[in-house]
Amino acid sequence: MSVKRDDLIHSTISGNKWRKLKYTLLYAKEQGFKKVLSFGGGYSNHIHALAYAAKASGLSSKGIIRGEYDPFNPTIAQARSAGMDIEFISRLEYKSRHDPAYLTQLQQKHPDHFIIPEGGTSKFALQGVAEIINELPNDVTHICTPCGSGGTTAGLLTGAKESQQIVSIPVLKKAAYLQNEIATLLGVEQHLMQLDFIEDYHFGGYGKIQPELLTFIEDFYQDFGIILEPIYSGKMFYAIFDLIKQGFFPPGSHIVLLHTGGLQGLAGLKQRKLIPEDWPN
Repeated sequence: MSVKRDDLIHSTISGNKWRKLKYTLLYAKEQGFKKVLSFGGGYSNHIHALAYAAKASGLSSKGIIRGEYDPFNPTIAQARSAGMDIEFISRLEYKSRHDPAYLTQLQQKHPDHFIIPEGGTSKFALQGVAEIINELPNDVTHICTPCGSGGTTAGLLTGAKESQQIVSIPVLKKAAYLQNEIATLLGVEQHLMQLDFIEDYHFGGYGKIQPELLTFIEDFYQDFGIILEPIYSGKMFYAIFDLIKQGFFPPGSHIVLLHTGGLQGLAGLKQRKLIPEDWPN
Protein backbone atom coordinates (compact mmCIF):
# COMPACT_ATOMS: atom_id res chain seq x y z
CA MET A 1 0.00 0.00 0.00
CA SER A 2 1.22 3.50 -0.87
CA VAL A 3 0.04 7.09 -0.33
CA LYS A 4 0.07 9.56 -3.23
CA ARG A 5 0.94 12.82 -1.48
CA ASP A 6 -0.94 15.29 -3.64
CA ASP A 7 -1.17 17.45 -0.53
CA LEU A 8 2.51 18.27 -1.16
CA ILE A 9 2.41 19.35 -4.81
CA HIS A 10 2.19 23.04 -3.84
CA SER A 11 2.53 24.97 -0.60
CA THR A 12 -0.87 26.62 -1.00
CA ILE A 13 -2.69 25.22 -4.06
CA SER A 14 -2.51 21.52 -3.26
CA GLY A 15 -4.37 18.32 -3.98
CA ASN A 16 -7.23 17.67 -6.32
CA LYS A 17 -8.39 21.29 -6.34
CA TRP A 18 -5.22 22.31 -8.18
CA ARG A 19 -5.53 19.34 -10.53
CA LYS A 20 -9.05 20.45 -11.42
CA LEU A 21 -8.09 24.08 -11.95
CA LYS A 22 -4.92 23.62 -14.01
CA TYR A 23 -6.49 23.25 -17.45
CA THR A 24 -9.61 25.23 -16.55
CA LEU A 25 -7.56 28.36 -15.98
CA LEU A 26 -5.47 27.74 -19.09
CA TYR A 27 -8.68 27.50 -21.15
CA ALA A 28 -10.09 30.68 -19.58
CA LYS A 29 -6.94 32.58 -20.56
CA GLU A 30 -6.96 31.11 -24.08
CA GLN A 31 -10.53 32.36 -24.49
CA GLY A 32 -9.43 35.86 -23.56
CA PHE A 33 -10.91 36.03 -20.08
CA LYS A 34 -9.03 38.01 -17.46
CA LYS A 35 -11.35 37.13 -14.58
CA VAL A 36 -12.84 33.90 -13.20
CA LEU A 37 -15.84 33.30 -10.96
CA SER A 38 -16.94 30.29 -8.95
CA PHE A 39 -19.04 29.10 -6.02
CA GLY A 40 -18.40 27.59 -2.61
CA GLY A 41 -19.24 27.42 1.06
CA GLY A 42 -17.50 29.56 3.61
CA TYR A 43 -14.73 27.02 4.20
CA SER A 44 -14.44 25.75 0.63
CA ASN A 45 -11.13 24.18 -0.42
CA HIS A 46 -12.04 25.04 -4.01
CA ILE A 47 -12.54 28.74 -3.29
CA HIS A 48 -9.27 28.87 -1.36
CA ALA A 49 -7.36 27.13 -4.16
CA LEU A 50 -9.00 29.23 -6.89
CA ALA A 51 -8.00 32.50 -5.22
CA TYR A 52 -4.33 31.54 -5.18
CA ALA A 53 -4.29 29.69 -8.51
CA ALA A 54 -5.98 32.57 -10.31
CA LYS A 55 -3.50 35.04 -8.84
CA ALA A 56 -0.58 32.83 -9.91
CA SER A 57 -2.09 32.65 -13.42
CA GLY A 58 -2.47 36.41 -13.72
CA LEU A 59 -6.26 36.30 -13.41
CA SER A 60 -8.64 38.14 -11.11
CA SER A 61 -11.12 36.00 -9.16
CA LYS A 62 -14.54 36.30 -7.63
CA GLY A 63 -16.11 33.90 -5.13
CA ILE A 64 -19.88 33.55 -4.72
CA ILE A 65 -20.17 32.29 -1.15
CA ARG A 66 -23.12 30.54 0.48
CA GLY A 67 -24.42 32.08 3.70
CA GLU A 68 -23.38 34.94 5.92
CA TYR A 69 -20.04 36.63 6.47
CA ASP A 70 -18.06 35.45 9.47
CA PRO A 71 -15.22 37.87 10.31
CA PHE A 72 -13.25 35.04 11.91
CA ASN A 73 -13.40 32.68 8.93
CA PRO A 74 -9.76 31.89 7.99
CA THR A 75 -10.59 30.52 4.53
CA ILE A 76 -12.34 33.71 3.42
CA ALA A 77 -9.63 35.87 4.97
CA GLN A 78 -6.92 34.02 3.04
CA ALA A 79 -8.89 34.08 -0.22
CA ARG A 80 -9.29 37.83 0.13
CA SER A 81 -5.60 38.21 0.90
CA ALA A 82 -4.93 36.51 -2.45
CA GLY A 83 -7.05 39.15 -4.16
CA MET A 84 -10.38 37.35 -4.49
CA ASP A 85 -13.52 39.49 -4.56
CA ILE A 86 -16.00 37.83 -2.21
CA GLU A 87 -19.79 38.10 -2.50
CA PHE A 88 -22.10 36.41 0.00
CA ILE A 89 -25.53 35.26 -1.15
CA SER A 90 -28.45 33.63 0.63
CA ARG A 91 -28.62 29.87 0.97
CA LEU A 92 -31.81 29.94 -1.08
CA GLU A 93 -30.15 31.76 -3.99
CA TYR A 94 -27.14 29.47 -3.73
CA LYS A 95 -29.35 26.49 -4.56
CA SER A 96 -29.65 27.94 -8.09
CA ARG A 97 -25.90 27.65 -8.78
CA HIS A 98 -26.48 24.80 -11.29
CA ASP A 99 -29.60 26.31 -12.90
CA PRO A 100 -28.89 27.32 -16.53
CA ALA A 101 -31.18 30.36 -16.27
CA TYR A 102 -29.39 31.56 -13.14
CA LEU A 103 -25.99 31.01 -14.72
CA THR A 104 -27.05 32.93 -17.83
CA GLN A 105 -28.17 35.82 -15.67
CA LEU A 106 -24.92 35.70 -13.72
CA GLN A 107 -22.87 35.69 -16.95
CA GLN A 108 -24.78 38.74 -18.16
CA LYS A 109 -24.01 40.47 -14.87
CA HIS A 110 -20.32 39.52 -15.10
CA PRO A 111 -19.59 39.26 -18.86
CA ASP A 112 -15.84 39.48 -18.37
CA HIS A 113 -15.73 36.49 -15.97
CA PHE A 114 -15.25 32.84 -16.93
CA ILE A 115 -17.66 30.86 -14.73
CA ILE A 116 -16.24 27.72 -13.11
CA PRO A 117 -18.65 25.17 -11.55
CA GLU A 118 -18.71 24.63 -7.80
CA GLY A 119 -15.78 22.45 -6.78
CA GLY A 120 -14.08 23.00 -10.14
CA THR A 121 -15.55 19.86 -11.70
CA SER A 122 -15.66 20.07 -15.52
CA LYS A 123 -14.21 18.39 -18.61
CA PHE A 124 -11.04 20.41 -18.05
CA ALA A 125 -10.80 19.10 -14.48
CA LEU A 126 -10.79 15.49 -15.72
CA GLN A 127 -7.74 16.21 -17.87
CA GLY A 128 -5.80 17.53 -14.89
CA VAL A 129 -6.79 14.73 -12.52
CA ALA A 130 -6.00 12.06 -15.12
CA GLU A 131 -2.34 13.11 -15.02
CA ILE A 132 -2.09 11.53 -11.57
CA ILE A 133 -2.09 8.08 -13.18
CA ASN A 134 1.18 8.77 -15.00
CA GLU A 135 2.83 9.68 -11.69
CA LEU A 136 2.12 6.27 -10.14
CA PRO A 137 4.13 3.01 -10.36
CA ASN A 138 3.13 0.68 -13.18
CA ASP A 139 2.12 -2.12 -10.82
CA VAL A 140 -0.66 -0.17 -9.08
CA THR A 141 -3.91 -2.15 -9.09
CA HIS A 142 -6.25 0.05 -7.01
CA ILE A 143 -6.38 3.85 -6.74
CA CYS A 144 -8.51 5.13 -3.87
CA THR A 145 -10.05 8.58 -3.59
CA PRO A 146 -12.64 10.43 -1.52
CA CYS A 147 -15.62 11.62 -3.55
CA GLY A 148 -17.58 14.84 -3.09
CA SER A 149 -18.76 15.92 -6.55
CA GLY A 150 -17.45 13.05 -8.68
CA GLY A 151 -14.85 15.05 -10.59
CA THR A 152 -11.75 13.43 -9.11
CA THR A 153 -13.23 9.96 -9.49
CA ALA A 154 -14.13 10.66 -13.13
CA GLY A 155 -10.69 12.08 -13.83
CA LEU A 156 -8.97 9.01 -12.40
CA LEU A 157 -11.20 6.76 -14.49
CA THR A 158 -10.30 8.80 -17.57
CA GLY A 159 -6.61 8.10 -17.10
CA ALA A 160 -6.73 4.64 -15.52
CA LYS A 161 -5.17 1.64 -17.22
CA GLU A 162 -7.43 -1.32 -18.04
CA SER A 163 -5.87 -3.31 -15.20
CA GLN A 164 -6.66 -0.68 -12.56
CA GLN A 165 -9.71 -0.20 -10.34
CA ILE A 166 -10.76 3.15 -8.92
CA VAL A 167 -12.14 2.87 -5.40
CA SER A 168 -14.30 5.92 -4.70
CA ILE A 169 -15.51 6.70 -1.16
CA PRO A 170 -18.30 9.31 -1.11
CA VAL A 171 -18.18 11.61 1.91
CA LEU A 172 -21.89 12.45 1.94
CA LYS A 173 -25.10 10.52 2.54
CA LYS A 174 -27.39 9.28 -0.24
CA ALA A 175 -24.53 9.56 -2.72
CA ALA A 176 -25.73 7.02 -5.29
CA TYR A 177 -26.65 9.85 -7.68
CA LEU A 178 -22.94 10.66 -7.97
CA GLN A 179 -22.45 7.56 -10.10
CA ASN A 180 -24.70 9.16 -12.71
CA GLU A 181 -22.74 12.40 -12.40
CA ILE A 182 -19.51 10.47 -12.95
CA ALA A 183 -20.96 8.66 -15.99
CA THR A 184 -22.14 11.97 -17.45
CA LEU A 185 -18.70 13.52 -16.99
CA LEU A 186 -17.06 10.53 -18.65
CA GLY A 187 -19.55 10.19 -21.47
CA VAL A 188 -18.67 6.49 -21.83
CA GLU A 189 -20.17 3.70 -19.74
CA GLN A 190 -17.36 1.17 -20.00
CA HIS A 191 -15.20 3.18 -17.61
CA LEU A 192 -17.69 2.45 -14.82
CA MET A 193 -16.70 -1.22 -14.93
CA GLN A 194 -13.45 -0.07 -13.32
CA LEU A 195 -15.26 1.75 -10.50
CA ASP A 196 -15.90 0.49 -6.98
CA PHE A 197 -18.25 3.04 -5.42
CA ILE A 198 -18.61 2.32 -1.69
CA GLU A 199 -21.13 4.39 0.28
CA ASP A 200 -20.70 3.07 3.82
CA TYR A 201 -18.14 5.55 5.21
CA HIS A 202 -19.75 9.00 5.24
CA PHE A 203 -19.89 9.11 9.07
CA GLY A 204 -23.30 10.76 9.09
CA GLY A 205 -22.97 13.03 6.08
CA TYR A 206 -20.92 15.78 4.53
CA GLY A 207 -18.99 17.76 7.13
CA LYS A 208 -20.03 15.39 9.91
CA ILE A 209 -17.23 14.46 12.30
CA GLN A 210 -17.43 11.55 14.71
CA PRO A 211 -15.00 10.59 17.51
CA GLU A 212 -14.16 7.27 15.86
CA LEU A 213 -12.95 9.07 12.75
CA LEU A 214 -10.89 11.59 14.71
CA THR A 215 -9.27 8.80 16.70
CA PHE A 216 -8.31 7.02 13.47
CA ILE A 217 -6.77 10.21 12.06
CA GLU A 218 -4.84 10.84 15.28
CA ASP A 219 -3.52 7.26 15.32
CA PHE A 220 -2.63 7.47 11.63
CA TYR A 221 -0.64 10.65 12.27
CA GLN A 222 1.22 9.03 15.16
CA ASP A 223 2.04 5.95 13.07
CA PHE A 224 2.97 7.59 9.75
CA GLY A 225 3.46 11.32 10.35
CA ILE A 226 0.87 12.22 7.69
CA ILE A 227 -1.85 14.73 8.55
CA LEU A 228 -5.34 13.99 7.22
CA GLU A 229 -8.49 16.10 7.46
CA PRO A 230 -11.84 14.60 8.52
CA ILE A 231 -14.02 15.92 5.68
CA TYR A 232 -12.50 14.06 2.72
CA SER A 233 -9.22 12.14 2.97
CA GLY A 234 -9.72 11.05 6.56
CA LYS A 235 -12.95 9.23 5.68
CA MET A 236 -11.38 7.58 2.65
CA PHE A 237 -8.27 6.40 4.52
CA TYR A 238 -10.48 5.00 7.29
CA ALA A 239 -12.58 3.19 4.68
CA ILE A 240 -9.62 1.60 2.92
CA PHE A 241 -8.04 0.37 6.14
CA ASP A 242 -11.39 -1.14 7.11
CA LEU A 243 -11.86 -2.74 3.68
CA ILE A 244 -8.39 -4.28 3.90
CA LYS A 245 -9.40 -5.89 7.20
CA GLN A 246 -12.51 -7.28 5.50
CA GLY A 247 -10.46 -8.84 2.69
CA PHE A 248 -11.94 -6.58 0.02
CA PHE A 249 -8.69 -6.36 -1.96
CA PRO A 250 -7.25 -9.48 -3.64
CA PRO A 251 -3.89 -10.78 -2.36
CA GLY A 252 -0.96 -9.05 -4.05
CA SER A 253 -2.86 -5.82 -4.74
CA HIS A 254 -0.87 -2.59 -4.87
CA ILE A 255 -3.24 -0.08 -3.32
CA VAL A 256 -2.62 3.67 -3.63
CA LEU A 257 -4.49 6.09 -1.39
CA LEU A 258 -4.76 9.55 -2.94
CA HIS A 259 -4.25 12.32 -0.39
CA THR A 260 -6.35 15.05 -2.00
CA GLY A 261 -5.09 17.90 0.17
CA GLY A 262 -7.66 20.17 1.82
CA LEU A 263 -5.55 20.73 4.91
CA GLN A 264 -6.33 24.45 4.82
CA GLY A 265 -9.77 23.45 6.10
CA LEU A 266 -8.33 22.41 9.45
CA ALA A 267 -8.03 26.08 10.47
CA GLY A 268 -11.77 26.52 9.95
CA LEU A 269 -12.58 23.38 11.95
CA LYS A 270 -10.44 24.69 14.81
CA GLN A 271 -12.06 28.13 14.56
CA ARG A 272 -15.49 26.51 14.95
CA LYS A 273 -14.12 24.32 17.77
CA LEU A 274 -15.00 21.13 15.90
CA ILE A 275 -11.47 19.85 16.56
CA PRO A 276 -8.95 20.86 19.27
CA GLU A 277 -6.51 23.70 18.56
CA ASP A 278 -3.51 21.34 18.77
CA TRP A 279 -5.12 18.55 16.70
CA PRO A 280 -3.81 16.14 15.60
CA ASN A 281 -1.41 15.40 18.43
